[in-house]
Amino acid sequence: MEMNKKPWPISTSYGYRSKIDTNPDYQRPAVWSTAQKQLLMDTILRGYDIPKLYLRQVSKNPTQYEVVDGQQRLRAIWSFMANEFRIPKGTDSIDGVDISEMRYDDLPFDIRGEFDVYPLDVVVISDSEEEEVREMFLRLQNGTTLKAQEKRNAMPGQMRDFVKALTNHNIFTTSVKFKNSRYTHDHVSAQLTLIELCGGPTNVKDRDLNKMYEDNIVFDSSGRKAHKIKRVLDYLFLMFPEKTPELERYNLISLYILVSDLIEKFDITGKELQIRDWFLSFEQFRKENFRLPEDQANSEIITYHEKISHSTDAIDSIQWRHDYLIRKLFEAVPDIEQRDDQRIFTHEQRLAIYRRDNGNCQLKLRCNGIHCDWDYWHADHIVPWSRGGKTTVKNGQVACPDCNLTKGSTSG
Repeated sequence: MEMNKKPWPISTSYGYRSKIDTNPDYQRPAVWSTAQKQLLMDTILRGYDIPKLYLRQVSKNPTQYEVVDGQQRLRAIWSFMANEFRIPKGTDSIDGVDISEMRYDDLPFDIRGEFDVYPLDVVVISDSEEEEVREMFLRLQNGTTLKAQEKRNAMPGQMRDFVKALTNHNIFTTSVKFKNSRYTHDHVSAQLTLIELCGGPTNVKDRDLNKMYEDNIVFDSSGRKAHKIKRVLDYLFLMFPEKTPELERYNLISLYILVSDLIEKFDITGKELQIRDWFLSFEQFRKENFRLPEDQANSEIITYHEKISHSTDAIDSIQWRHDYLIRKLFEAVPDIEQRDDQRIFTHEQRLAIYRRDNGNCQLKLRCNGIHCDWDYWHADHIVPWSRGGKTTVKNGQVACPDCNLTKGSTSG
């Protein structure tokens, strides 16, 4: 990697703007406020020094560059020269000339000329490898206000590339409510990837995501886990083929875990719209319930709201939301069948059956519908499994052990 210092007049940088990519994929998008841009213009107009700009030469014929460091400054300069903002009101005069509220074209000829020839301290990098440039970017940004995902976006490695590619999936480009401001889509796709790698709910805080990137510099984007992630996202897009206001960040994470779990254990082919309609109805119920006085609101909804309002990236919150949502799904869509023809109800099915029946025995062969403790009851097939009854919540019921054993002894 070679570096050469070259003083470029501002007018040269403006003339070269079509040759300079200010947003290579490791860069963060433009985030400066107008006030920050105005301060930089004031600094230049007064002849004060500004930090170096680092450009990587990516081709010689034709000459093309990408910005390694300084894109916010370059964008601000070019924006001012395009008359897109003014010098702020009340700015001190320069050499007795009031420049307050002036655009670039309004500046007096002499002052505009001084601005045009102001020398930008440019370092041109050539003969460089991608990983070298990414490493330099991170070092140059050390101590600035880069968000954690912006730093991860600049990390080298196949995990970074895989996460970046996921953001092009239709679920992100079409369906979700949240925008990709400062790599929010990358952040969420990284969280979904970590959840899948861990096989279910886990902590998805920044330190956990950083470790995933570091531990998976080599990652098979065509491997089993990668294929599963894409498969779940495909299913989610079948559920939500258009922009959906309910698809907040925390909801996408919960729905991803829900679908990932269901795909492994249950046959949900063709149930995309049923699951979508259940979720949208649930969201409406949740919002209506939350507006009620606390003494009238559903206690589980209050807890759920807490879980989506605080520590949403912690395993306890994610696990609670998953357990609650999958139970509510089975209550609303009780005919979901297990992928294999199994006789034993899953934990999720048992919980949905128990809650639906309030824990009370439905057989009533030896009792009057007594209440069963969670640790002492049987999940009974209403239509016996031996006679073709499905292992679904719809075909399940709570039975006390005495009644279920009596049924078993008489059903033959």
